Amino acid sequence: RAPNLRELFLKDQTGFNTVFDPCGIPDDALVRDPNDPTAPVGYDPSKDTRSPEVLANCLANGVDPTDPAVLDTNGFNSYSVEIATGGRLDLEEETSTSYTYGMVFDQPWWNEFDMSFGVSYYEIEVENAIVEPSAQFLVNDCYNSEIGSPSIFCGDLQRGSDNRIELVTAGFINRDLELTRGIDFDYRYSHDLTVADMPISLGIQVRANRLLESKLEFQDDDGNIDSESYQGEFGYAEWTGNTQLSLQYEDWSFAWGTRFIGAVEQDPDGIDPYSDIYDTNGTGFYSDSCIGVANGGTDCRDVGFAEDYLIHSFSLSYRPEAWGVTLGLRNAFNKAPPRVDSNEVLAVNNTPIGAGYDLQGRTVFLSLDASF
Repeated sequence: RAPNLRELFLKDQTGFNTVFDPCGIPDDALVRDPNDPTAPVGYDPSKDTRSPEVLANCLANGVDPTDPAVLDTNGFNSYSVEIATGGRLDLEEETSTSYTYGMVFDQPWWNEFDMSFGVSYYEIEVENAIVEPSAQFLVNDCYNSEIGSPSIFCGDLQRGSDNRIELVTAGFINRDLELTRGIDFDYRYSHDLTVADMPISLGIQVRANRLLESKLEFQDDDGNIDSESYQGEFGYAEWTGNTQLSLQYEDWSFAWGTRFIGAVEQDPDGIDPYSDIYDTNGTGFYSDSCIGVANGGTDCRDVGFAEDYLIHSFSLSYRPEAWGVTLGLRNAFNKAPPRVDSNEVLAVNNTPIGAGYDLQGRTVFLSLDASF
């Protein structure tokens, strides 16, 4: 796909939008003198929930994230920033290559039932995809990158004399590589049987996916590569799947379905060591709620992982000829999504979002349909 007119020739323009600055000290970690509002504001590291990666990247880019005098946001770390966008004449065309290899086996020996099993390997590689990253993406990628692997986007951020971000250059760019590899599994079984003189059709379908690799790469003009792998992390579980069992008798049918998401964990380089609220162990991490072994309690770390997740749904349908009615129950056992620390995983109220978990809880639904 060649770049279109907008991506090439969109006139350079700037506007303002709110951006969160990770280098600003959280309000809870600021120490103020209630008796003297004019006194210098101090800093309490034990109440700073930011990761060491953020602190190290802020320092590497010329900002001390622990000195209120260097970057004074007064705890308001989201503020208006000028954002520059526009087309680029040096964009390259997008190209992609995909491979799929598969096989299906149908059992040939018995006439009483049908059974098939299929497996497919896929590999999809997209080079030079044209993307328009948001200003917040550029900021997050710069300050949340792994220690020792600086983001190529830090050069798109410009700070003013007060060390606040004053300009973000966020035009169109080529993403050098997007790669996804995995294996799909599909099992189907159907059987007509008689129970108490009633003819019943039984159907079972199991689908599963094994994600082998999911990777993004950006490369700057100097050849520096910013690479990130996502398999096994939130939203990219190595195993996902669903099962559907159905029973049909004349115009009635019953269905039971499950949905599975395998255990996931944040990027291994972002996992905190065990510590306490005082950092007694000298790890550079301050746990939010544990007083530590040295003080008669326990050590702990921020939660950036989730166990296997499985929900069940049921439905009963009546469908005579051209119309039908279905009564169902989603997430029948009211399985809650996992709880995580929002400083480690994209989350709202400690609930991960964008990762496939059910956020509604047990839900009853009724549907009516007709065909003409």
